[in-house]
Amino acid sequence: MTLATLDDLANRIGRELTPEEVRRATAWLDDATALILKPFPQYAAAPTAISKKVCCAMVLRVLNNPEGKRQEQIDDYSYTIDSSRSRGEVYLSEDEAEELRPAKKTAFSIVPGAPCASAAP
Repeated sequence: MTLATLDDLANRIGRELTPEEVRRATAWLDDATALILKPFPQYAAAPTAISKKVCCAMVLRVLNNPEGKRQEQIDDYSYTIDSSRSRGEVYLSEDEAEELRPAKKTAFSIVPGAPCASAAP
């Protein structure tokens, strides 16, 4: 079971995946799901739209940039490989992890412009 499907990826990329992309994306979806479920096991039982979005983003990062280039220059050609390549390509970024964390509940909220809530007379 993965948190996202090949169809989810195709819908986000806006085209059908090639046979080579299907082969690689299948493995990357498994990797992304494992990386998400390790710190957030609650998504195994109840995947959400956010967990699907993050899983797809992790795979699309590699699918859209298979060489892992972070920077490229034309004159006196030069390029820089993204550090994620050395970490196994598919990774969960801090921003993505933050999206997956449950919302913190607070004792109260301040809503600018909202009417005052007062005790009944």
